[in-house]
Amino acid sequence: MNKRVTLAFIAFALFAMASRTTGPLPAVSRVQAQAAFGAQRAPIITVDKSDKLYLFSSTATLPAGAGRPGSQIFLTVSKNGGTSWDNFPLTRNLSKSPGEAFGPSASINKNGKTRVYVTYHDNRDGPTQVFFLPPKKAAKFKRPRNITPHDGGAFSPRVAVDSGEGVNIVWGDLPVGQKQVVFVRSTDLGESFSAPFNVSRSSGDAFEPEIAVDPSDGINVAWEDTTPGVSAIMFARSTDSGETFSDPLRVSTGEGRATEAHIFTNSAGQIFVTWVDESEGDRQAYFARSTDGGATFSDPINVSQKPGAEISKPVITTSGDTVYVAFQNDRRGDKQVFLARSNNAGESFSNPMKVSRSNNDVQGGRAHSPAMVIDGKGVLHFIWIDSSIIGRDEGIVIYSNTSNGQRFSQHIVILSVL
Repeated sequence: MNKRVTLAFIAFALFAMASRTTGPLPAVSRVQAQAAFGAQRAPIITVDKSDKLYLFSSTATLPAGAGRPGSQIFLTVSKNGGTSWDNFPLTRNLSKSPGEAFGPSASINKNGKTRVYVTYHDNRDGPTQVFFLPPKKAAKFKRPRNITPHDGGAFSPRVAVDSGEGVNIVWGDLPVGQKQVVFVRSTDLGESFSAPFNVSRSSGDAFEPEIAVDPSDGINVAWEDTTPGVSAIMFARSTDSGETFSDPLRVSTGEGRATEAHIFTNSAGQIFVTWVDESEGDRQAYFARSTDGGATFSDPINVSQKPGAEISKPVITTSGDTVYVAFQNDRRGDKQVFLARSNNAGESFSNPMKVSRSNNDVQGGRAHSPAMVIDGKGVLHFIWIDSSIIGRDEGIVIYSNTSNGQRFSQHIVILSVL
C-alpha cells in the first residue's frame, strides 16, 4: 500500500480507530490541508527530568512499490504528559538517509541542560552500520555520524547515559562473519568514542544486545548468544566505566531457545531481565532479577502465563519496587499487546491485561512493538503499533498512559507526518 495518502484517508483511518475506542477523535484529525504520513515501526519513548516525552520511530518515507527501502528516524515531543504532540504540521526527520535508517535507541542525561542521545543503524553507506546523533540541546541534534570503525555490518545499537554523562553504546557487530556484542563509550558528549570492546567474547553468535546503567553507574548488558548450544540470554557488567566487563553469565536456564532480551535497573540497583523463552514448547515472556549486582539471577518465571501463546518483543521498565513487563502475542485471534505488573520488585506478577484494541479481523491487523517509560510522577506512558487501521501490517503508533497499571487513558493516534 502506498504510504503517501491524503487527508481524507487519514480522517477515515482515525474514524476507524475512534469507532473502537471511547471519547472524541484525536486532535490530529482536524488538520486543514492535505497531508502524507509514513507507516511506523520500532517505536520507543523516553522522558527527561521535566517530564517532557520524546517518541521516536522508524518511519517509511517511500511507497512500497518504490523498489528500494526508505525508512527514517522520526521524532515527536509532548510537553504536557502525552495530551498533545508536536508531530503536526510535520514530524521531525532526524536521519534524512538515502537508505534505510531503523531501530532507534535514546537516552537522556540526568543533570544540567537536557541532552538527548540517539543511535540507530543505517545502510546509507552500503553495509548496515551504527549511526549516532550528537546532541545540541533537548530535541535538537547535529548531523548524524557513522561511528562504526570498520566496513562490515553493525546492527541494533542501544545507548545508555550514566550520571557523569558518559555515553555508553552496545551493538551487534559483524566485521568478519561472526556476530559479537561490542561496547563503545564517549566522555565528550559523543564527539568521539573509544575502540570497541568485545563484551560477549562468544564462541558462537552473539547479537541483539540491550544496555542499562544502574544508580552506581554499573553498565549492564544482556544479549542473545548461541554459545551454550541453544540460543540463551547472557549478561555481563562493568563497574569501571566500560574498561572491563565480567565474564558472561547465563540468565536463561531452560532447554528451549531464549531470545529477544531486554534489561532495566531500578533505583535500588536491582537488575531486571526479560526475554522470550521456548522451554515450555510455545513462546512465553520470562523474567529474572539480580539483587547482587549481576553476580547471580533468580530462577526465571513465566510472566506472560498464556498457554499456546506466541509471545515476542517483551520490554521492561520500573519505578522503585514497581516493575512492568509488556509484550505482544502473535497467536492468531489474539494479536494484541499486554502488560503485567509487579508490586514487589519482580518477586511475582499480576495476570497480564490487554492494553491494545486492535481489530485482528482485517488483513494483517495486529498490535505489536510495545514500548514504555515512567515519568517523575509515576505515570506509565505506553505506546505500540496498530496495523488494523490500514491493514497489510502497515503500522501506526498508538499512545496511552496509566497511573496504576490498570486503567488506561483514551488511546491517541500519533502519526509521522511527512
